[in-house]
Amino acid sequence: MMSYAFEVGDQTVWSPALRVGDLFVRIHSDVCSVVDVATGLTAVANDMYEIDIEVFKESTQAIFDEYFRSNHPEFRAMVGPTLSLGVNILNYCQQPLTPRSQEQSDFISWANSLSMPR
Repeated sequence: MMSYAFEVGDQTVWSPALRVGDLFVRIHSDVCSVVDVATGLTAVANDMYEIDIEVFKESTQAIFDEYFRSNHPEFRAMVGPTLSLGVNILNYCQQPLTPRSQEQSDFISWANSLSMPR
């Protein structure tokens, strides 16, 4: 099975199936465009992305903040699953987001419980 590689420095932080990796890049990029932040992702090859962890953390934080400011159920339904992957990657890289409410803490705990191949 072919897979994507998302790397921070020389460490692979996520290695999903090709279609899953491609979908994440597309959705993350589009959400970042809507929120008007850089993605933190740079293509190294068709199936490999380098993550600038500082920029990625800024973009994920901006999306996280927008997600929790919104009461729009469709917005949350579309953004939440992809946001959870970013939160999980940040936690794995020891760059966790800091919750400011129980709802945020619950979301972060759920995101960090996802099993993501490394």
